[in-house]
Amino acid sequence: MNHEIRQRFARVREKRLGTLTAFYGDSGTLADELEREEPAQRIRTYSETTDDEVIGAIRLLGRIRGAVTIIHGPPGCGAAKLEDELRSGGGPWLLTHIEENDSILGADDKLRDAIGRAQRLWKPDIIFILATPVIAINNDDIQSATVEAEELYGIPVVPIFAAGFRSKSPLYGYDLIYHALAKHVLNEEPASDNSERFINLIGTAETRTGNIIRELTAAGISYNNVSGFYTLSDLRRSPGAAASAALDRDDAGYLLAWLEESRGVARLDVPPPIGLTGTHRWLLAAADALDTGAETRNVIEAARTETAETLALQRLGDISVFIDLPPEQAFGIGELVTELGGKVTAFALTHADLTHAPRLREWSRRHNPHVLIEPGQPFEKINALNKWRPDLYIGRSETAVWAAAAGIPAASVDAVDIYGFQGALALAGLFGKALRNQALSRYLSAGGSSYREGWLAKSVNWHIKQEVR
Repeated sequence: MNHEIRQRFARVREKRLGTLTAFYGDSGTLADELEREEPAQRIRTYSETTDDEVIGAIRLLGRIRGAVTIIHGPPGCGAAKLEDELRSGGGPWLLTHIEENDSILGADDKLRDAIGRAQRLWKPDIIFILATPVIAINNDDIQSATVEAEELYGIPVVPIFAAGFRSKSPLYGYDLIYHALAKHVLNEEPASDNSERFINLIGTAETRTGNIIRELTAAGISYNNVSGFYTLSDLRRSPGAAASAALDRDDAGYLLAWLEESRGVARLDVPPPIGLTGTHRWLLAAADALDTGAETRNVIEAARTETAETLALQRLGDISVFIDLPPEQAFGIGELVTELGGKVTAFALTHADLTHAPRLREWSRRHNPHVLIEPGQPFEKINALNKWRPDLYIGRSETAVWAAAAGIPAASVDAVDIYGFQGALALAGLFGKALRNQALSRYLSAGGSSYREGWLAKSVNWHIKQEVR
């Protein structure tokens, strides 16, 4: 990791973690493949558009308070998500608006003008320069402009060398940002003696933290919140923690690894606090990292007991469940479904990598659910749903509509805070409501599918081929 920090940008996830973004099979087969030295990559001969590393970076950069982000590229780059991020309360943005001549002759002057404008208008704590595919192709000199601006304004001006085509996973955009922050900001901070007793609570762009923060506070566990919306000072404080606990290890993995390897901040190797067992295990790990006393454990145990008693009244029964979420969330909610008496028969994931192999192996020993990896490919999802016909679909609102249109009760989890004991109760209520109120799915399914029978009769992965080298 220290060697990698000296490079311009982080290694892609496909090389570093063996990340796959296309797969169709079962949990055991996927675990076998991920445990190989170099998993076989697959390509789609037909693909719908989906998020890339630039969009992933935009999503995370907008959550850093006191920052201004300059998107160095033509107007179209990043525009698809920029409005959504601004609407969600993200920080200010500028676009250098490079044109055809700039892409050939260079746009250094436009970048310097944009940095100066950002400083005059907002007096930020930090400025990020986000490169785009055009910049990656013409190799515009971002580094010189950032060094000059740092000397002139006395604040960090951090280049993010996104290209949009290096990795197939948008989470690589998070890696690029954490790499840049470690290289240009955190690495410059003096080493801490770790005398303060707190943990880093690390999440990323879309993480809701209300439930878990209330539960940490109730248990008397001190934390530094580096999730949701946070500041540069929160980031700078992170190397002084006793340990780091992630709400999603996929999203925050790069920062967790750097803090551990470069600053000795242990990362808690526990799944996210989702469900009864998952939350209990995560809170106890956080308490152990700070060597808290019996009172903290008593608070955690009492909360677990109270939650278990309520969940006992919200059993799902022997139903089949299709979970369509990023891996850490999917596996955590899958555990909750099992605790409630349901049976997970399929996972639809955004990606999978070496770190997921143990969880997949564990699921394969139960009833070996199907696994479909299909980031932003609704036609693959619809095909799989049509074949597997689960009793309940669990996912996000933008994809739950497809399940409802197929006549399958659907629960959209993005409307609730899924973490902590309270998150377990909210999710259980959401599942029960979806199963009780099936009028919407019956109404939508009456209109028939937008796909023809010939298409649905094809294999889910007929268009996915193994990459030849």
